[in-house]
Amino acid sequence: MNARALPARSFVLVLAAVGAGACLALEWIHYRAYMAPSSDAFCAVGEHLDCNSVALSKYAVLVGVPLPVWGLAGFASIFAAAWQRSRWTLWLALLATLAGVGLTAISGLAVGSWCWVCEATHLVSLAILGVAWRARGVFDAPLASRERAVFSFLPALGLLVAAGLFLPRYWAVFTWRSELPFAHGKTDDGHPWIGAEQPTLTLEEFVDYGCPHCKLASSRSLARVAEHPNELRIVRRHYPLTRCQVRTGKHCLPLRIALCADDQGRFWQADRWLFEHSEGGREPDVSSAARDLGLDAERLASCVTSDEAFERAIAESKQAKKLRIPGTPYYMRDDRIISATSASQLIDAL
Repeated sequence: MNARALPARSFVLVLAAVGAGACLALEWIHYRAYMAPSSDAFCAVGEHLDCNSVALSKYAVLVGVPLPVWGLAGFASIFAAAWQRSRWTLWLALLATLAGVGLTAISGLAVGSWCWVCEATHLVSLAILGVAWRARGVFDAPLASRERAVFSFLPALGLLVAAGLFLPRYWAVFTWRSELPFAHGKTDDGHPWIGAEQPTLTLEEFVDYGCPHCKLASSRSLARVAEHPNELRIVRRHYPLTRCQVRTGKHCLPLRIALCADDQGRFWQADRWLFEHSEGGREPDVSSAARDLGLDAERLASCVTSDEAFERAIAESKQAKKLRIPGTPYYMRDDRIISATSASQLIDAL
């Protein structure tokens, strides 16, 4: 190998190793966001720079494999290609860079938050592309070399297949399309619950469907139910931020959809759906809710505009105010108001 090749190849190898290490950290963040929600990610800086929000989004898993594992496989392929001075180094770096641009756009446009560790891996990809392009004469082993292609791609492909087959689906508690994997029912005063039939700990969780922090807290709570299905019960309570007393089509519409879906036996699926479709104050579409949730569309449309639905929504709002709930998300245990942090600590003690 000539002297010129050594610095360029070594730099790419180091950058690929750094990128792989960052992906391992991202996978740990992704796992902890679901399975240890009381531990905030070190890269959660604010509402718009929050790794947890990105990790808990539906875009964080592709074809049954978390994106950090895809990234790890990608950097492993780049490392293997660079080790052999293969021309695949440049093309893989280009693919990784384009993927990074797309994921950055998705984070901003669809999630509303960025993960700075994710963005760091995208910058690493861009740096690899720059080095590989400037030293493209160094990476001169032909693309058509079967042995080099196998060495570059087979280990990464094996990693993805193994992850798809054997990695526990810790991120997939349930969605609005699935049946409930946990026991569920109603409290004596009619509030939906999910989790343990004979709970050691019962937490009443107050949320608003337009609140992004509520979406995060609710996802975490369901992940904790998956950890403690025989000890933890979550009771859904509502504290809508819009004025339910104003009887127009949009006021408290998400809550009215949830209550009416409950009448058709699909409350928790509607709960999941509404967090996805009401975030940031968006007005959910009733017909889309009926289609996605498998509800009787005519019955749902009639219910959400009924006086009874408004009365029930108003009652939920009044109860939260009477209890002096400070905001959302907040919790109650045995008539005592507690924060999300305190709730997580109680779950940790189970």
